Amino acid sequence: MRWCRGLPVIRVTEPAAPQKLRFLDTALYTLAIGTGMRWIAVAAAVGPASLPLWILALFTFFIPLAAATMELTTRFESEGGIYAWARDALGPLRGFICGWFYWISLMPYFATILVFTSGLILSAFGGDPKDAGLSFTISIAMSFLVTGVQLAGLKYGKWLPNFGTAGGWAVLFIIVAIAFALGVRGHGATNFLHSSYVAPLNFDTAILWGTIMFAYSGVEALAFLRNELEGGMRTVRRVLGILGIGSLVIYIGGTAAFLVVLPQTELTRLAGFPDALRLGLQHVGLAGLAPLALGLFALSMLGGFTAWFGVGARLPFAAGIDHFLPPLFARRHPKTGAPVAAILLQGGLMLALVVLSQAGTSVAAAYDLLVAMSILTVAIPYVFMFAVYLKCARLPSVPGAWAPPGGRRTSVGLAWLGQISTLIAIACSLAPNSGDAHPLTGLLKIVLSTLAMLVVGLAFYALAMRRRAAAQPVPG
Repeated sequence: MRWCRGLPVIRVTEPAAPQKLRFLDTALYTLAIGTGMRWIAVAAAVGPASLPLWILALFTFFIPLAAATMELTTRFESEGGIYAWARDALGPLRGFICGWFYWISLMPYFATILVFTSGLILSAFGGDPKDAGLSFTISIAMSFLVTGVQLAGLKYGKWLPNFGTAGGWAVLFIIVAIAFALGVRGHGATNFLHSSYVAPLNFDTAILWGTIMFAYSGVEALAFLRNELEGGMRTVRRVLGILGIGSLVIYIGGTAAFLVVLPQTELTRLAGFPDALRLGLQHVGLAGLAPLALGLFALSMLGGFTAWFGVGARLPFAAGIDHFLPPLFARRHPKTGAPVAAILLQGGLMLALVVLSQAGTSVAAAYDLLVAMSILTVAIPYVFMFAVYLKCARLPSVPGAWAPPGGRRTSVGLAWLGQISTLIAIACSLAPNSGDAHPLTGLLKIVLSTLAMLVVGLAFYALAMRRRAAAQPVPG
C-alpha cells in the first residue's frame, strides 16, 4: 500500500493490460457513453427554455465532473475508478456503497431503454407507443433476447452492438437536416425570437434538470481505462474536451431541431423522437422512409443496450472475485466464458423493475418513474465522488497530478459546484408528477426501491465482511 499525501492507496495486482486504445478509439468510445440522443426529446418537451439549461449544466455539472475525473485519476493509482476513489478516501464501507449504486443504477437505466425502444418498435409498425400492454410485452421479449445473447458469450453478443452503432447518429443527422430544410422554407414550428427562455417551475423542468445531469454523466468511466489508453492523461484531457464540445453541439442542436419540426405542445418525453422524425419526413415528402428510420433507431438503441448490459454484468462478476458476492458470481461458463450468475442476476433485477414500474400505471408514467429512479441512483455515486474531490482538493498536491487553473481554490469551488448540482438533481428526481393520477405512489416507489437497493447492498457487504473474518486464521 502506498500513501498518496494523506490518503491510503491500495495497489491491486492486475493481469496484463490488453492492447491500448488509440486516440480516435477513445474519443468514439467516450462520445458513445457520454451522450444520449433520446434525452433530446425530454428537453424539447420543455421548449426553448431548455436550451440555456443545457449550457448551465455544462458549467455547473459537466466541467466539475470532468475536472474531478482528471484530478482524481492522476492522484489515485488504484484500479477501479470511482469505486476505488471512494474506498481509499472515505473507507471501505462508503466505497462499497458507491460502487454498489454505480452498478445498481444500470438496472432502471436498462428498463428505460426497454420502454423507450418498445415505443420505437410500435411506431415503426404503425402501432400506438402508449399502448401499455404491447409496450410491456415487447420490453419483456427484448430483455429475454439480450439476456440470452449475453449468456451465449461475446462471440454472439457483439453482433447487436455492431449492427446498431451508427443507426442513432444517422437518425439524428436526418432530424437536423429536416429542421434545416423546414427553416429555410419558413415552416419552422417554433418562433425562437419570441419564445421564453425562462424554464417554468413545474414537473417537466424538474425532471429535465435531472435528465440533463444524467445526459452529461459517464465522464468518470474514462478512469476505468486509464491504463489502456495511448498517451495516458494527455489523451484523457483531449477526449474530455471533445466530449464537452460534442455534447453541447449535439444536445443544443438536437433540441433546437426538434422544436423546428414540432411545436412544444406536441412533444412528449416518451414519443417525441418518433413523432418528430415521422412528421419531419412527411413535411419533406419522405413519409415512406419513417418506418425504416424508426426501425434503424430502435436497432441502435437495442445495440447500445446490449453493449452496456454486457459491461454491467462484469461488475457483479468482479464483486464475486473480490468476495463481496458469493463465489458463484466469480465463475464463467466453461464453453462461452459468460459470467452466467452475474448475467442472470442483472437480467432478473431489470425484469423486476420493468414489472414494478408498469404496475397499475401508464407507459408515460412508467417511463418517468424509471428515468427518475435512474437519475436518483446514478446521482448517489456522484455525491461520494465530489466528496472525495473536495477532500483531495484540501490536501497537499501530488507530484505529476493534474490540477485546474487556480489550483486548490478552483478545485474546492468545482467540487462544491458539482456537489450542489448533484443534490439538486436528486431533489428534482423526487418531484411529484402532476400528470400521474397517483403521484404519491410514484414517489414511494422511487424512495422504497432506492432504500431496498441500499439494504440489499449493505446485506451483501455484511455477509462479505463476515466471510472474510471467518477466513482469517485464528491466532495460535
